[in-house]
Amino acid sequence: MAYSSKTGKRPDEYASKSSHSHIVNDQDVREFLSSCEYPKSVEDVVLNQALVIQLQYPDENPIEHIIAMDGSYTTVPVKKTFPSSQITFFQFGELLLNTKDLDNISEMPFISRESMSKLKELERSKLVLPTKNVSYKQSLTLTHSVRKSIYEFFKSKDDEKNLLDTLFWLIYEVYSTPIDTYNLSQCPHCGERNVSLNRIDFNSDFISNSCKVCNKDIYLTDIFRLHEAVDDELGAGGILGYLTNLIEQINIIHTIKFIKENKPDLLNRFLFIKDGPLAFFGQTANMHDPVRKLCNYLFDKYNLFMAGLEKSGAFVEHADEIKDLLKPGEALLLDNKHIYSYILPGPSDNPDPYARTSYYSSKLIFKSKDNRMYVITLPVESENIVLNPQKSDFKNIDVILWNIEKLRCDMYDNAIVPVALANKLISLSNHPSATILEKFAKTHAK
Repeated sequence: MAYSSKTGKRPDEYASKSSHSHIVNDQDVREFLSSCEYPKSVEDVVLNQALVIQLQYPDENPIEHIIAMDGSYTTVPVKKTFPSSQITFFQFGELLLNTKDLDNISEMPFISRESMSKLKELERSKLVLPTKNVSYKQSLTLTHSVRKSIYEFFKSKDDEKNLLDTLFWLIYEVYSTPIDTYNLSQCPHCGERNVSLNRIDFNSDFISNSCKVCNKDIYLTDIFRLHEAVDDELGAGGILGYLTNLIEQINIIHTIKFIKENKPDLLNRFLFIKDGPLAFFGQTANMHDPVRKLCNYLFDKYNLFMAGLEKSGAFVEHADEIKDLLKPGEALLLDNKHIYSYILPGPSDNPDPYARTSYYSSKLIFKSKDNRMYVITLPVESENIVLNPQKSDFKNIDVILWNIEKLRCDMYDNAIVPVALANKLISLSNHPSATILEKFAKTHAK
């Protein structure tokens, strides 16, 4: 890595213009490159016809309302002098749409601003997170500042928005037969391994002192393990994407809980759409198991219409590559063999189900009647389904895919209206949003 001048009095160090020759002429490097395998081109892709299913279009649409969830964040410097300090602003939006309004708009020759304003009903939430060299409320370290910030976000003053209650409901399976304990990998204070968090030990603020070594306060939100990925010197930048994805899905679960407790029959009329796959990543991957249990419970006792829609990545690129191999109205269920043969590196006979430690869903590629390609994840009962997927494994698949097709949008490639609108209404741009937020943060910083 080159040196850079902090004062401007000395020149920056520039990279050598000839050092590449040592790499190009190295025999070990050449042998390494020749030993690598790369994704196959579309000419080499052969679809397993047993995994190609035909969408059965319903006579009537049972879905009356669609809820789309999206989140966005931007990190800004509060102090640029050394040592520098940074904070991150998050914004989350839950967009409620009525399918009848959508149908009416689709028949209009021109969509007016007034029509669009009637279409959307958006609920926003905001989070500010210390990210580098910031101490919050006299927390001794950045790690504990991050812990406290996340906990306070989940502990809203508004009872209807208190995500801690929803998290407790999810983790301890209060929706069915409650379990007594949850195993925390390590105490955020003393590092004690395998701390049993007893359900009855949490107080009304969802704080426990279950660690028998230090007896210090453990927040319910510590189960996300995000504090483990925070470095007091390098910062918390590594958790920002994980945290965004986590809160998006907890917000969806919060809405599901509200509907179930107040009018469970409405679960048959709501479609929940998340921007991105139905999965948890990094430190939060352990959350996939309790969410899978909740989905299975809802499928068994009530009903659930939920999907994750991917906009980018290897699977989306592959879907575009094979678009001519599928007919309109067909979907390809993705099994291990297809994933590791054509999309991701790995042995095609891999016995471990794809993403078994992070996904509570399984992927498919759908080609709509108007030739749009979608990569969609739907909740499934077990991670083993990806080894031999069947259409019957995907609950409500025909209704969900039909509604996604109806929600087509020309704002972006293969976009759908709810996700595109939610993203447009809550996303934080580099300019001017980040610039304005930087000035705002500096104004209010002590």
